[in-house]
Amino acid sequence: MSAHESWTQRVSDYVDDLVQITEAMDLILDETRVRTIALQPNQVDESTVKLAETISQLEAMVERRDVLLRDPEAPEAGLSLSEKLLASRRIEDARLARRCGEAAEQIKTTHQRANALFVCQYHLSQFQSEMLDRLAGVAAPPTYDKPNAKGGQKPNHGGGELFNEAA
Repeated sequence: MSAHESWTQRVSDYVDDLVQITEAMDLILDETRVRTIALQPNQVDESTVKLAETISQLEAMVERRDVLLRDPEAPEAGLSLSEKLLASRRIEDARLARRCGEAAEQIKTTHQRANALFVCQYHLSQFQSEMLDRLAGVAAPPTYDKPNAKGGQKPNHGGGELFNEAA
């Protein structure tokens, strides 16, 4: 970033970098998802390290955004980059504001994908021990502790009883 660049150019560079980081995160999530399906835990760990590095880059972008928001060249009106850009009423700034919104949506989608993937990985990591418990007949609490709506149902005693009853 050079001192002679305009504020809008610095914002544009920021959005470009933000999109690039988000796309890198999406790629890592795709790789992790595929490796999770193939159940290769060592590769999942590698993807997790890459994802942690990318998240650190994203965290640095928050500080960079704050610097842009407080920049003396920034329009005074507005609390976000998009609002400040729209306050100028210039078509180029409106286009850049739209790109900011698109980048925000992309980050939101990436966040949702990451949460879903890690919930899936959590359940998969517990799968083997849960299956062994079921085969051994170990009683396990339900995943979500809800009160039983039908009082007449018998409690969960574990999957092992299924094999005993079937025999």
